[in-house]
Formats: sequence, structure tokens, C-alpha cells
Amino acid sequence: MRRYLALAAATGLAACSPDVTEAPAVREAPATPAAEIEPAAPAEEATGLPGTDIRIFALDWVGGRPVIGAPTGGIIRPGYDNQPFFTPDGSGLLYTAGDDSGETDIWRLDLASGDTAPVTLTPGESEYSPRVPPGEAELAYIYQPPGGYAGNAYLANADNTDRYAAEALAPVGYYLFSGDMRYVVTFALGETNTLQLIDRTADPEMPQHVADNPGRSMARSQDGSTAWVTLERADGGFAVHRLDFVTGRIRDGFDLPGQSQDFARITSPVSGMFAFDGVFSAAGGTLYYGSVSADAAAPSLSPAWAAIADLDALGLAEVNRIAVSPEADRIAIVAAD
Repeated sequence: MRRYLALAAATGLAACSPDVTEAPAVREAPATPAAEIEPAAPAEEATGLPGTDIRIFALDWVGGRPVIGAPTGGIIRPGYDNQPFFTPDGSGLLYTAGDDSGETDIWRLDLASGDTAPVTLTPGESEYSPRVPPGEAELAYIYQPPGGYAGNAYLANADNTDRYAAEALAPVGYYLFSGDMRYVVTFALGETNTLQLIDRTADPEMPQHVADNPGRSMARSQDGSTAWVTLERADGGFAVHRLDFVTGRIRDGFDLPGQSQDFARITSPVSGMFAFDGVFSAAGGTLYYGSVSADAAAPSLSPAWAAIADLDALGLAEVNRIAVSPEADRIAIVAAD
């Protein structure tokens, strides 16, 4: 277990810190990963895992509009720390960390104590894209076997015991389970990357092609019957679409700002505060927020994107993934270290 230290005391990491008035806590750094390594996450940069940090900020709400508050911690060290996922009980943050072997493992940050601990430590293997599934198991991730590029979605206990493959299709980079765990939608790698839908009760497994050129962000609807997925636009940006888990039907959605392929979604209601779905995304050094109707019969397809934070002013460059806590009181932002 690694203990957080105040950033002011972590002089070795000062150069990686944003210029903010209240410094976040940081994890003591393990050995720096090699500069050029084979990526564990297949959709990451082909030249190696990028150096990224996870910064966590308080998320306040004024008149139904989010406001970025004070920094409350983060994973700040040389190397790859990415793919944040807040646990459903709001107590922790799962994330993917690279090490000096060129492999990745799943770690957990305790948001109350600031302690971090490994969830998976598997020499010769890699795990990434952590989630807490809606049922059947306590942990989900993509498993990459020793010496292999192929990977598929796995399920396990919270301590990574009794792990097993949740589907057979490989190589898969990203995934999302339906609310009843019967279906899983996957980002499947190939000459053309594709979105594939799998009925886990079918024997044999018969993946259903949904679309070409998906993005890596996925989110589940409140009732678990549909998924929000991203597909590439003709201009190179991405649009969010809604996928019906049962039929495999895709419904048109809305464009993400700029060239972003990443979004984070808060599902209504959150602590009784919201009567809509909220979406965060980042592009061009700006953090955006928009609301989308949660009414499946008459969805709003074009959120009114509003700029809510200057990411450059927060010391955050090359922002990609975003995660929001279940109570919508914290936001985790991944940026270059």
C-alpha cells in the first residue's frame, strides 16, 4: 500500500504539479516506466504508454450548473496512470497504472484516506479498463495474457480472485455490460475497429456487428437497457449514439465538442438533484458540460454545451478521459504529466 503525501513535501514530483492555489495529495512514485514500451491498452498510442496523471477536483453545483472546485487529490507521478472509474459506493477510484516492466495493473485509491493499493499484481500479464459491473462479480477489466496482444473482458472478486472470461471475443480494448449482465458491448480491434454486441447466454457465442470505427467511451443508461457509445464522424471527431442491448439497434445522438472521443455521464437522478442526463467532455483546453433529456421516447439529441472550466488555467494539458463520482461531487480528469 502506498501512502499519499502532501504535494508541497513531494519535492521530487513538484515539476509535474499544476499551478493551483491548493495542492492535491499525491502517491509516492514507483519506478519510472521505460520511455518506449509495448502498450497494454490496444487503443492507446502505438509508440508506448503516454505519461499521464489523474487529477481530482471537488464538483460543486450552482443553479444546476457544475463548477470545478478545489483539488482534492490525484495520482501524480511519472508514467501512465489513466482510465479512472469511481466505485459505485463513492469510496474509491479504480485506475490503470503502468510500471517499469511495461505492463499495467489495476490500482485503487481510497478517497477518504488517500491510500492506494494494487488490485491486480500479475507478473507477465496486464489488466486495464477497470469497472465495477452491475452484477455477477465485483470487478471487471480487460485481461491481456503473457506475451499476447489479445485481450477480452474478465470478471473477478474485488481482490481479483476467482477471475474468469466474461466473453470469448478477442482482441477487445473496451467494453460495457448491460444492467442485467446478459449483454456486453465491446470495442473489438481489427483491420477496422468495430463495435460488437455479445449475448452472453448464447452458446456458441455469436458477436453481432453494430458499427465500424467506435470510440473508447461508453456509458450505461439508468435502467441498464441501453448503452451510450461513441462512433467516429467523417471530420475525425466523435458522436455519442444510443445502443439498445437487446436489439442491437443504434439511435442517432449528439456530437462531442471538437475532436474529443471522451465523455463522462451522470445519470439522473443524482441525490435528487437532477431531472436529466449530464455529460462532460473536453476539447481545445476547455471543459464542457451539457444536459440531455433522459426521456427515451423523446430524447434531446443536441446538448447545449457550456464551457465550465479553462483547463490550461488549472494546469491541465492534453486532457482526455473524465470520470464523475456517483454523487456528482468529485470529478477526475486525466492530463499529461
